[in-house]
Amino acid sequence: MRLSAAPLRELPPVTRWLAALFFAGWLAELALGFKLNFYLGLVPFNLTGQLWLWQAVTYIFIHADIWHLLFNTLMLWLLGRVLEPAMGSRRFLVYFLACGAAAALFTAGWNPGAPRPVIGASGAVYGLLGAFAFMYPDTTVQLYFLFPMSARLMAVLLGAMEFVLTVANPGSRISSVTHLGGLAAGLLWLWAERRWRERPARTEPSPELLEQAEIDRVLEKIAAQGQAALSRKELALLDSYAKRRGGRA
Repeated sequence: MRLSAAPLRELPPVTRWLAALFFAGWLAELALGFKLNFYLGLVPFNLTGQLWLWQAVTYIFIHADIWHLLFNTLMLWLLGRVLEPAMGSRRFLVYFLACGAAAALFTAGWNPGAPRPVIGASGAVYGLLGAFAFMYPDTTVQLYFLFPMSARLMAVLLGAMEFVLTVANPGSRISSVTHLGGLAAGLLWLWAERRWRERPARTEPSPELLEQAEIDRVLEKIAAQGQAALSRKELALLDSYAKRRGGRA
């Protein structure tokens, strides 16, 4: 499994449209600035206090500057071309948005009164990193395009790093808690999904077994109380069973 950039026309449809929405959101941010960030970015105070729930999704598509946009679009480009065909377009889209929304809720829950907007797709992109590590754990990747390691180790190191940054530098302009929330949500989603698929299937007993169990119960009742204790329904059951299963001498 190799991660590599693909021409735009070769990208799966959801990945292509998400990249286009990233670009449109960046243009809108250039035009409207703080007003857009306040209403469509993730403002923890607005999300928790005013219940502006749409912000848990809309903040994904707004980026602060060209480098912020290019990094998240590049990661979407690299990961989406692998994950979307493997997951299916609909599931991939739901997963991407759910990781972004979970990251938003985690961020707002961590600091519910914060008035500063959080913008960008990094939480959802970290969910994609988690999905890649979960689905292709032994694939060799380049962390920060420099350090070769397995995808599993990459996810562990990124998670540990974002946790340390969240605790040690809570006032940073880079929202590490959002990254951590997206990664954790994605891994939890896929783990729960695998457990659900692997659960033992419930098998219903066949009609023949159910009938035999009822016949055995009726015969035990005869042995204990005599045939006179049987109800009309039980007598009819024995009669039907004898006609269907009885032999001829």
